[in-house]
Amino acid sequence: MAELTLRGIGKVYDGGVRVLSGIDLDVTDGEFLVLVGPSGCGKSTLLRMIAGLEAITEGTLAIDGRVVNDVPPKDRDLAMVFQSYALYPHMTVRQNMGFSLRLRRAPVAEVDAKVDEAARMLGLDKLLDRLPRELSGGQRQRVAIGRAIVRRPRVFLFDEPLSNLDANLRGQMRVELKALHRTLGTTMIYVTHDQIEAMTLADRICVLEGGHARQIDTPSGLYDRPDTRFVASFIGSPPMNFLDLAPRDGRMIGDGVTLPMPPGLEATALPAQIQVGLRPHELGLAPTDGGSIDAIVDVVETVGWDAHVHARRGDVTVLAQVEARQAAGLTHGSAIRLWAAVGAAKLFDPATGRALRNGRTA
Repeated sequence: MAELTLRGIGKVYDGGVRVLSGIDLDVTDGEFLVLVGPSGCGKSTLLRMIAGLEAITEGTLAIDGRVVNDVPPKDRDLAMVFQSYALYPHMTVRQNMGFSLRLRRAPVAEVDAKVDEAARMLGLDKLLDRLPRELSGGQRQRVAIGRAIVRRPRVFLFDEPLSNLDANLRGQMRVELKALHRTLGTTMIYVTHDQIEAMTLADRICVLEGGHARQIDTPSGLYDRPDTRFVASFIGSPPMNFLDLAPRDGRMIGDGVTLPMPPGLEATALPAQIQVGLRPHELGLAPTDGGSIDAIVDVVETVGWDAHVHARRGDVTVLAQVEARQAAGLTHGSAIRLWAAVGAAKLFDPATGRALRNGRTA
């Protein structure tokens, strides 16, 4: 196992194209850290720099206190699992999983023992004689993970390993990866653009946008206390609603909208116009003390137990997540009043996108 320390990490390609800027990150021993963000934010580039597959342009990367900027990948004692599986098609599962050990001329008995152990851990023990073409997508991904396990690396690196799987398999593999981390206790760094994967797998999450680390926190910390509007909008499914409101007389007011000011915030300390974030599950059809939003129903999506009510307030769409039975009578064009849960509102400065807390930006 290992600790990683990244200080001022940046990446600039030939021609001056900057991909990453000033990344400071500490990954503790045995931690499951997820790098998440939209396409093009630099998360896979950062992972490849940790692996040694991309040169570090700026800053330092240390593993257990040793700076490894110029250390080749094979000497960093890391194992990487790719999105594409990268299995040898002419080799059996056993041969694929033991390949790196055989390259190092490990004794045959040692190779077999480690492959058998990893295969049992991943439920592959009955598939060891099959070729990759005879396996499902989920089984191939397990083989790729098993190939990494047999090396017993200090750090596992995962580059969007579940993106080629269907929804059911992704859910199953998330559970298996979490259990695997608990069993091995090894430091893991995982890249994904899927915030549900990030929230369910991570001990901590680093949210990247435009090559910058916008916030590093636990899943609950990011969800409950986002530092920026971007983090608030990216973390959470369905995504957060945003309304442009004016703080006045202890309330936040807009056309057809009246919400109470969060405790500890004074209207005089806020900008004349603020952006207010409300999560869909914190909006309902029953009256509360949390304020209300008058809107017109556009679309109602029934998703099993609950329903997503898409309503319009002027030019703004507001999404509420309610019990399906409560939304049963709603149709396109119906006038409704949505009620916010007490304390649900999160405030942001419209100029900077930073969260507003106790009259100050986060």
